[in-house]
Amino acid sequence: MYCDICGTSLSEDSHFCHHCGHDLQLQLIDPQNEVDTEETENNFNEEEAISYYFNSGYEYNEILAFLERYHGLTMSYSTLLRRLRQLGLRRRCNRDTDEFRTKLTNIRQRIVEIINGPGSLSGYRSIWHTLEMEGLRCPRSVVEALLKEIDPAGTILRRRHRLRRRQYTNPGPNYAWHIDGYDKLKPWGFPIHGSIDGFSRRVLWLNVTDSNKSPDNIAAMYLKSVKELGGCPVELVTDLGTENGIAAAMQCYFRDNDMSHRYVPSPRNQRIEGWWSFFARQYASWWRTFFADLEFRRIIDMSSIISKECLWFCFSSLLQRDLDNVKEHWNTHFIRRSRHNTVHGRPNSLYFLPDIHGGERNLLLQVERPELEYVSQHVILTETSNEYLDYFTMVQNSAVIPRSNNWSEALNRYQTLLHISEVGIN
Repeated sequence: MYCDICGTSLSEDSHFCHHCGHDLQLQLIDPQNEVDTEETENNFNEEEAISYYFNSGYEYNEILAFLERYHGLTMSYSTLLRRLRQLGLRRRCNRDTDEFRTKLTNIRQRIVEIINGPGSLSGYRSIWHTLEMEGLRCPRSVVEALLKEIDPAGTILRRRHRLRRRQYTNPGPNYAWHIDGYDKLKPWGFPIHGSIDGFSRRVLWLNVTDSNKSPDNIAAMYLKSVKELGGCPVELVTDLGTENGIAAAMQCYFRDNDMSHRYVPSPRNQRIEGWWSFFARQYASWWRTFFADLEFRRIIDMSSIISKECLWFCFSSLLQRDLDNVKEHWNTHFIRRSRHNTVHGRPNSLYFLPDIHGGERNLLLQVERPELEYVSQHVILTETSNEYLDYFTMVQNSAVIPRSNNWSEALNRYQTLLHISEVGIN
């Protein structure tokens, strides 16, 4: 069995993906849909669910709401505290114990691993949340001190920058979806496309694709999200690019309203544009520097079609896995209270539990299956055979080259495949 989010191989009795935390048994569904209680009781693993929500950083009242609304399990506040004690899950840590000192060694090692890659752009809050999601719980001040000790130069470079913001108002989740493409990695063949919910700032999709200018590709991503959530938003907000035409037509068809899609100039599509700014600072700029350095050292040659195709073959799946981690990290991190007119909280909680954060529920319009099947016929994805990717797959299997788990392994894989393409298999 494989996780449909990150592709990790899992055992058949797994309930959660150990890599990305994805719930394999019960997909989080829209609040409008009712929970099938019998199916929930058969498939639900209480310990794993409580551990997942706790390690993701949700408050206790949010955990109780998730368990009741999406897993059909009602428990009191005191019962939840008792369950957490039984599982050994605590918010606070006693720094004077041998257990904490041992954990501190593991935390230090994990921080070194995180900053040896795209995570080098993350601040101590972001790294602290990553550790929390992995079950390595410790005070945030400890992570801050360790990061200053391990990476003093990087700490100096990550200074706060102030931004004058405009006001943004949104009544609740699924009122507006903002979609846009990210082209900063496009010079190396890795265009990215994403979507974000306006109220909760929950990232709905974040995909590396062969083209983020293809109307069919954009429409397919929009349609997949509509199918997963069971409906479409009140309005879809896009820039003026022609690649958004089919998705805009689908939105207007589902809503039976030509005003349910809104074209705006890129600077006014502020939710997704603002998120791209975060994405560039925290993650993408590392990859840009990495690929630019490889090109400067003439390890990769973007004028060569075989070099470009080999680069895609070796790095596309790794980038997508990184994007999935970025999405999960963002959707479970805490957005702090702001002096601006925005709602604070965790994007997943704001999206699935808007009523406890002052937002409106039930804004998603249910889309019937016949309508989905009708519009699916108009999304024609060109599935052409790529002889280069077929060749590299054959060489990888013949030479028994393992799949890559990080950027250094992917680079070695790229150099090996390119060398074989030039001189053959010895």
